[in-house]
Amino acid sequence: MPAPFLSSLCGYREGRPNTSDKNDKGSIELGTIFYEKIGISPHATPPVKAVGNLMAELMSTDLQESFQVDAPHLVVEPERSFTSFEQFSHLNAARELRGDMAAGVVRTVNAIRNFSRMTGVEQSLQHQLNEHLDNLQDEVRSTEDRRRELLDLLGEESLLKLDITVSREMSNPTNPSSSLQHLVAGLSLKWTLRTDRAQDCRSQGSKMAALRRGRMPHFAAVTMEPRPAMLALLGRGSGDIDCVYHLHLPALAAAIDEYCSGTQSKARQGIRDNFKRLRDQRRVRDYDELRDYVATL
Repeated sequence: MPAPFLSSLCGYREGRPNTSDKNDKGSIELGTIFYEKIGISPHATPPVKAVGNLMAELMSTDLQESFQVDAPHLVVEPERSFTSFEQFSHLNAARELRGDMAAGVVRTVNAIRNFSRMTGVEQSLQHQLNEHLDNLQDEVRSTEDRRRELLDLLGEESLLKLDITVSREMSNPTNPSSSLQHLVAGLSLKWTLRTDRAQDCRSQGSKMAALRRGRMPHFAAVTMEPRPAMLALLGRGSGDIDCVYHLHLPALAAAIDEYCSGTQSKARQGIRDNFKRLRDQRRVRDYDELRDYVATL
């Protein structure tokens, strides 16, 4: 079953489906057949707003409405960082350490100086006290500088925000009065795929697996890309993502059959075989499966 919001995203731009690569004739031909199967008119115009952003908005709404019935404990949100969730919250530590941790000590030192002046401490004792306070302040600043040097050497993990997150509330064992959000699924949305866009997804999934503390969330890509070769860049990965969800898999299957039929071209036969392997091995799945599966988490 296709994504119900799909018609709001599809259209033709300069005579080409907005899923097609203008530099790839095969992509344009396959994309045109694909849109015919969906029922998108050649006169349909694509959304004025960036299709990727609109896809994230409409999909977030659709999932939230679906889960209100099937899984009301799940919360769907767009554009959340990994560190918002309990499995990755430890990644905030380095960022918090970059603050000026010596500021509080310096304020206390200055307060002691003022107090000693106001209470009329003997001048000789005042002088000795100020020397000790100066040494203390210098030592704190020196330690602070060294800490910053070490943090710079340590570096900080750069993580893209997840396009859509699905989470649920869980108890906090260290602070029962404050609950935690546990990430159950993260989705990377790509209206279409290019080599660099596919690498973004795989890099994100790999970092999630390496940096998590606890169970790995379900992590998948969601796309409208019609070309099996592009889908295979993600679907045949090394486990960086769980699978690829397609917004209209039945129509894509019909379009590929038509595109590849009636020809002896080995290249086109290879395209059909490639797609069938991806689908049969469940590396590429229909959008309906996304809603059904995540509702069980």
